[in-house]
Amino acid sequence: MLRYLLDTNICIYLMKEQPESVTQRFSACKPGEIGLSSITWAELCCGLDVHNSQTEMAALLSRLTAKDFDMDAAAIFGKLSQQFPARRSSFDRMIAAHALSLGVTLVTNNTADFDLYVGAGLVVENWAA
Repeated sequence: MLRYLLDTNICIYLMKEQPESVTQRFSACKPGEIGLSSITWAELCCGLDVHNSQTEMAALLSRLTAKDFDMDAAAIFGKLSQQFPARRSSFDRMIAAHALSLGVTLVTNNTADFDLYVGAGLVVENWAA
């Protein structure tokens, strides 16, 4: 059962196998508990062959449950945009909406980017801290 959705920075840490706290926490999870949003995958693809190799990306994807940003996530994104209009829409808002739609915890090292959405019910963990 899916429990976590990874933000882009956590995926990069896993590909680089550091910091150790992230790899240890990841290893402690059971198969199927950790997901990757198609939004996060899009962000990772922006760095393909610049920051990440195709081999690293394929290896990462094989260890995660891929989740498409769907109509439920889109509806929550719309609600977050209405609830927090002063904050510019971004990939982070889409990732937050996706985690909320799935009812899972978002794992990131950039907790400040998601603090605003905690009031909307988003649960955030930092495995790098």
